[in-house]
Amino acid sequence: MSVPFSVPLAVPVAERDRNDPVTLYRVMQNMIGDRLKARYTPPKKLSHELFVLMLQLKDREQREKKSDARKAKPRKTKSQKAAQRAAQRTVVVPA
Repeated sequence: MSVPFSVPLAVPVAERDRNDPVTLYRVMQNMIGDRLKARYTPPKKLSHELFVLMLQLKDREQREKKSDARKAKPRKTKSQKAAQRAAQRTVVVPA
């Protein structure tokens, strides 16, 4: 059992743990964190300006996805387009 040399062995375990530097450090971190959370709580609702900016960003991302999808499609050659038009004009009569 490792006990900090500044704490006498006659001190009960619970009190030793309370005076442990690591525990004190955690307690200080928690206290600082609680105070910061209390002072700087984020708003529950977005301001109108932030909401509009988020909508614009979402719209821009969707437009970029569409343009990327268009760029990724292979383009048809003139002969492929002509063959497609000819196939659309051809009427097949069942026998």
